[in-house]
Amino acid sequence: MADDKRLREIVRVLSNYGFRFVYHHKVQNRTDAVEIDAVNLRKAFEKLGPSFIKIGQILSTRLDILPQAFVDELTLLQDRAPEFPFSEVERIFLEDTGLSLGEVFLHLDEKPLASASMAQVHKGTLRTGEVVILKVQRPVIDELLIRDLDILIRLSDLIPKGIVDVIDPKEAFQQVKDATMIELDFRNEAKLLVEFQEKNKSVACVAVPKVYEGLTRRRVLVEEYIEGTKITNKDELELLGYDMEDISQKLILSYLKQIFKDGYFHGDPHPGNMIIKDGKIYFIDFGIMGKLSETLRLELNRLIEALALQDLDMMVKSALKIATPSMPMDKRKLYRDLEYIFDVYLTSDMQNVRISEALIDFIKMFKRHSMVIPSELTILAKALSILEGVYLDLAPDLNLIRTAKEYLAENINVYTLLERFEKEKVLGKGYTVLKDVSEMPENISTLLKQIINGRLRLNIDTDDLDEKWADVKKMSNRVVMAIIIVGLLLSSSFMSSTEGGQLLGQTGFVVSGLFGIWLLYSIFRSGNL
Repeated sequence: MADDKRLREIVRVLSNYGFRFVYHHKVQNRTDAVEIDAVNLRKAFEKLGPSFIKIGQILSTRLDILPQAFVDELTLLQDRAPEFPFSEVERIFLEDTGLSLGEVFLHLDEKPLASASMAQVHKGTLRTGEVVILKVQRPVIDELLIRDLDILIRLSDLIPKGIVDVIDPKEAFQQVKDATMIELDFRNEAKLLVEFQEKNKSVACVAVPKVYEGLTRRRVLVEEYIEGTKITNKDELELLGYDMEDISQKLILSYLKQIFKDGYFHGDPHPGNMIIKDGKIYFIDFGIMGKLSETLRLELNRLIEALALQDLDMMVKSALKIATPSMPMDKRKLYRDLEYIFDVYLTSDMQNVRISEALIDFIKMFKRHSMVIPSELTILAKALSILEGVYLDLAPDLNLIRTAKEYLAENINVYTLLERFEKEKVLGKGYTVLKDVSEMPENISTLLKQIINGRLRLNIDTDDLDEKWADVKKMSNRVVMAIIIVGLLLSSSFMSSTEGGQLLGQTGFVVSGLFGIWLLYSIFRSGNL
């Protein structure tokens, strides 16, 4: 019953938004409709409460689902929610850990540090004397989020065309639901933090809070409290003796390492999630993390290598492995688009290039060719756009693209070589090569027999073959028709010269004349005269 009431509320709010969307685009045909619609969608999500605010935040990381204007607007969703009572904190902690707050904490502030759509955070001191934060999930938010996402999946067929790009809306909301299920279990966030710490233990300038795994449960997370300085608080950092350009450089280099070497990066590097303490950049809040598959990470490496070598063929090959065409595509247009991106962003003045604009253009290019983009790539694009805002605030003269090129020039080939010469891979590839060489005589013998026996078949795949074949068939038909017309004319001329055949000959002249006129008209109409 409650679900039906919520369904009616969501339908009412979103239908009102949908009607305005159709009115702007179909009736008024407004040029500024996209910006207005994006604002209206954000307001609709805010009106539908904390669960939709969280859904909107997740959607704001998915450049493959929504147009840029919608993504930018959903980023403005304020992740603030009314505080829930401290008694609920006590209840949830007891239910999940089997311990009372008094058994674990010497002191715990009843006033939260933050109250967001999914959780509330309190500062406290453990009985061991360590200062920590306690993150407690908002009551029943898991049920509300899953319920609302299931409703959106049911309603996805009613979404106005033009909002969701490339990907199927139902599939998009299912992906959001899968990501939400992971984020709703705080034990996953603890595991992600520990994995990030392990991958970056050799990086002197990067650190993470200590996580208390013994006190962490599905709805409860206990972490070390990092009392440092927000990364964008330049005045305080300068008073402490920090150099802004040095911080910015270290931030960029550490992030490039996360992407190109680890394939595992912080998915939400906004200023509130990075704190400076004791000369280290502390990454906090691991609710959103990006994981690149081994294939995607290697293809991104090859794409960078292709850019450095100005090898357009390698670039197209990597692009086709990164994104999957959802329908037949024109590779010539893809070549032209990639050439344009290369010319604009990699041969121009690096000082004036913004990474967010380059990434947006790259993703738009994929969309134009109806290519499905891996969700990990869109999370990366969004994260880099956020990171750009941070480093531009710290050191406006530092350029991410130039720094990336310098970093990759020094490191990428090393990583690639190491990967190519890993023992297991060398053995596997060596076996494959030996196997292919041993089978080569047999394969050559089979090929020769097929040629001799006339059984060899050659398959040729060309772009637009169907269209070209249709043109060939039209041309052949016209040639055949012309031959028939000539034959009719000759036979009619012969019949007209005989007794009793004049009528038949004249009829033949008329028919062949009509056929000739029709043939000329069809050729003229085709534009190939």
